[in-house]
Amino acid sequence: MSESHNKDAPEHAVGQQTRRGVSWSFAGAVITNGMRLLVVAVLGRALTSTDFGIVAAALSVNAIIYGIRDVGIGAALVQRKEIDSGHIRTAFALSTYLGIALAALLFVTAPWIGEAYRITESTDLIRALAFFFALRSVSSTSRMLAQRAMSFRKITLIDALSFTAGSAVSMAAAVSGAGPWSLVAGYLVEELIAGALYIWSHPPKYSLRIDRQRLRELMQFGIGQTIIQSANIVATYGDNFVVGNALGARELGYYSRAYDLIKFPSMVFDAIVGNVLFPAFSKLQHARDQLATGLRRVAFVNALVLLPASAAIIVLAPEAIEVLMGPGWDDAVLPFRILSLTILLRTNLKLGGILAQAAGAVNAVAIAYVIYMVVVVGGAWFAIRWGVVGVATSTAIAITLVSIHCTYLALRVSGLSVASFLSATGPGLVLAGLVTAMSWPVSSALRGAGQHAAITFSVVGIGAMALCMIAVALWVRTRRGDFEWLGTELRRLRRRRGAT
Repeated sequence: MSESHNKDAPEHAVGQQTRRGVSWSFAGAVITNGMRLLVVAVLGRALTSTDFGIVAAALSVNAIIYGIRDVGIGAALVQRKEIDSGHIRTAFALSTYLGIALAALLFVTAPWIGEAYRITESTDLIRALAFFFALRSVSSTSRMLAQRAMSFRKITLIDALSFTAGSAVSMAAAVSGAGPWSLVAGYLVEELIAGALYIWSHPPKYSLRIDRQRLRELMQFGIGQTIIQSANIVATYGDNFVVGNALGARELGYYSRAYDLIKFPSMVFDAIVGNVLFPAFSKLQHARDQLATGLRRVAFVNALVLLPASAAIIVLAPEAIEVLMGPGWDDAVLPFRILSLTILLRTNLKLGGILAQAAGAVNAVAIAYVIYMVVVVGGAWFAIRWGVVGVATSTAIAITLVSIHCTYLALRVSGLSVASFLSATGPGLVLAGLVTAMSWPVSSALRGAGQHAAITFSVVGIGAMALCMIAVALWVRTRRGDFEWLGTELRRLRRRRGAT
């Protein structure tokens, strides 16, 4: 797609590309998250809580450093209205230099990091994962160019293929007795395959020369983006450091598993946000009406799906943990329930932040994420006296606060009213109430009858989905408000499938 075409693309064309991107990204997210559930089930039975704690410590440090991998210039390639070959060459050179430097830094400091966590077993894993930076830095620019070109089909296929391959390696290694190294092997295989395919599909302008003028232009957006990435990563993994340092690898394993599991429903949205909505909103950044409409519709669908899902997950937490992780993970149930309250808030956090960044309010979003980071880490240090349950509670409070903050920023840049945004979540709240009213007594009865966890989980889960589908179908037939738009989109999807 040429730059001139990008610049002059009509809004309806962007809408068509976005619809196709949402379809592809949704399909890819369903595949990858289905594979994630399989991996969780296999690894939960093959590895111990301590194994997961050791890997969580290593991944936390790598993820924090990864937040500054390209000082935000990759996202700037997507957000800028116009770029040239100088921008691409500069982005490639800087990301390569930083990736190699960060890999070397982690390799050298790994022993001190392990001591800081009081989990010295993570030292060698940190060194192995350091190569992750060198690998990804080379393909980082190609990934951003794929997003800018809105090549959603390629992005979906590459991510699904690489993740599936990495997952297969992790499961095979875990069953073979590789312990925590099985997770490391999977991550590295996934990165090798994804990096090679992105470079092949979107080869960048190779250069190791940095153009200072182009760098300054990219950094106008990139500095704020780097702050956002770094603060978000520290907030995401800072509580892991507190738990690991204070309670050890075993308790960190319980906490990290509970936290990771609640991310599954929102990972579908995360994939769409990262690959579709950011480039789409960036192209519409000066069309406030379009941004407001997009914000309301995404918020409507999020609430319609995630609020009843959260209700079902909270009720079925004991069964979900046993089915997915196997026996011996009961200590993860309560923190899992507490964090499940934040599923919609997590997606609204990302939605608000992405839309505000696309509209140019990157510095305001950066401030929000810095506050988020401080509240998460500070709250964890305060709440650690109550164990992983206390940290889960403080993290849930922090997610709530930053979600409200980022949603406010999105409302401000788009012009959507608070009342309109809240009304979009109304049907989702109704569905959540219906699901709770049905699932709580049914699950209690099945538990009382001594039914296996898998049966209880399946019966209540299928019942909740059927109840939601019936309610949504009745609402769509009214053709009122957001349901009129939803009905139109569903009919368009059916016609597209019929045509193929």
